[in-house]
Amino acid sequence: MSKQFKHAEYDALVDDTIKKIKELGVLKGGEYAGDDDRLANFRRNGFDQDLPMETIWRVYAAKHWDAIGQYIKDIRNNIARKRMESISGRVDDLIVYLLLFKAMVVERDRRLDTPPLHEIRSSRIDTSKAQSDF
Repeated sequence: MSKQFKHAEYDALVDDTIKKIKELGVLKGGEYAGDDDRLANFRRNGFDQDLPMETIWRVYAAKHWDAIGQYIKDIRNNIARKRMESISGRVDDLIVYLLLFKAMVVERDRRLDTPPLHEIRSSRIDTSKAQSDF
C-alpha cells in the first residue's frame, strides 16, 4: 500500500465529497428544515430557547467535532472503537454544518447591509505589493 496520497486520488475524494454533501443537503435539509427555509430548524430551536440560531448551530455541530476529536484520541491511544456513524460520515456532516453556518453569516450580513467578506478582503489588499512579494 502506498504511503502517498496522489493528487488524482485527492481530486477524486473532493469530487465524491462534494457529491455526498449535495445529497446530504437535500436529504437532511428537507428532513430537518422543510421545503422553504433551509435554516428553519436552527431558527425554530433558537426561538424556543431564546437563543440566536448560531448558538443552536454550535451545539449541533459540536457533536461531530466531539466524535472526530475522540477518533483522533483513539488513534493516539491505539484504541479500536465501534462507532454509531463512520468517521467519514461525521466529516461530511460537519462540512454540511459549516455550509449552513456560512448561510447564516450571509443572511446576517445581508440584514446588517454588510458587504460580503470577499469584498472587504479585496478592498484591503494592495495588489501591487502583493505581486512583488511572490
